[in-house]
Amino acid sequence: MPGHVPSGMLRVPMTVQNPVATVDNWGQRGEAFVNVAVLYCHVEMAQTSETMDDMGSAVRTDWRILASYHPQCNTRSRLVWDDNGTVRTFNIRACWDRDQRRRRLEIEATEIMP
Repeated sequence: MPGHVPSGMLRVPMTVQNPVATVDNWGQRGEAFVNVAVLYCHVEMAQTSETMDDMGSAVRTDWRILASYHPQCNTRSRLVWDDNGTVRTFNIRACWDRDQRRRRLEIEATEIMP
């Protein structure tokens, strides 16, 4: 993300969810997500690409997100954004504290399309 983004631009509330191991009624292992925190973010689209697989074509959208720092936000986490009634989910691909001051996180994420 180029340059400094002031705190006033961190306007989008996104929920951080971390995975936890679960066991269903039949003893099968699974994974669920638990809400950890709400971060205020600045979101901008990085790129969009089209991919082909067995199910046909799909669109992949990558996003750059600048967020306030939270120690439990990492590459296993995901972000959930309630965008005026539309829930959008982002898998975090990369996450770092660039200046090592624990003030901001730079996140690269891919949106999960329903």
